[in-house]
Amino acid sequence: MDIPTTLIKASVQGTVYLLDSPSGRVYTFNAEKPTYIGDLEKIPDEEKHLISKTNGCLANARVKYVPNVKEIMASLR
Repeated sequence: MDIPTTLIKASVQGTVYLLDSPSGRVYTFNAEKPTYIGDLEKIPDEEKHLISKTNGCLANARVKYVPNVKEIMASLR
């Protein structure tokens, strides 16, 4: 999988990730070797009570992790 050349640092619900803004793809916060772990998704209106009130983050979004995210994270340790 190709890593985009320009990733932005962003906080999603209080956790910092690297994001490919045009595609919404989410990567681990490792500038030297970012690893794809999921995609951004908008929090639906019926779940607005879950929205973080933290300033400066993507409070109306969350990460929809890939099914094997636990294995990916364990392999990066």
